[in-house]
Amino acid sequence: MVTFKALRTAAVAGLMVILAGCQSTGGSSSGGGVDPRLANNQDVEFFNKSGWQACAGGAALGALACAVSNSSNKAVCMAAAAVAGCGVGMGANAYLDNQRKKYASKELQLNAAIKDVESENARIQSATNVAKSVIASDKQTLASIEKEMAAKTAKKDAVQKQIKGVDANIAYLRNTITDMKKHEKQWQDVSASMDKTGSDTKDLDSKIALMHDKIGSLQGEIDSLYTQRTALKVG
Repeated sequence: MVTFKALRTAAVAGLMVILAGCQSTGGSSSGGGVDPRLANNQDVEFFNKSGWQACAGGAALGALACAVSNSSNKAVCMAAAAVAGCGVGMGANAYLDNQRKKYASKELQLNAAIKDVESENARIQSATNVAKSVIASDKQTLASIEKEMAAKTAKKDAVQKQIKGVDANIAYLRNTITDMKKHEKQWQDVSASMDKTGSDTKDLDSKIALMHDKIGSLQGEIDSLYTQRTALKVG
């Protein structure tokens, strides 16, 4: 039988590993030339791997707090901590289990899920606005490089540095899109599970469809930048 002393130890150990991981990866992102508007934006990070590290770190702290607390039901407390701040990103099953513990009725669970999808849609829109600003800047950078190359005034070192930054932004945004799509799939799984239990998921599905459209819009912006970047032949 697992004791709460063992749980406390595991929580502390897990937190140390998570924090170490954050320290080892956090610097590499900024050092790789990613625009700070992306790397330092909470809504972008929410859908990025480094954002999940921060979320997992918060979950470990929450689990530790539950383990050492006087809570009458430590197991429920720790389950809630596991998804707090992470939402469906921790997995559809974990999300659903937590919702069942928090809300007594299927209607309340469904309404909470709808609000959570709306919240993520707002994050996606905010992330898209930031990404559009960065993409616009990168497009201007590429256009300037192209003009300088045509006029034979481009400086190789400067151009390479600028290109490296654009490439880093594209890679970062593509990773973010990948994680957004994972969220969308997990929400679809949540909706399917709720539908099987008899819940009317029409409103939830419409919010998920809106998420799909928002992700597609951001994907189009990234693809447009990538097209412009690959058309630029730098020697």
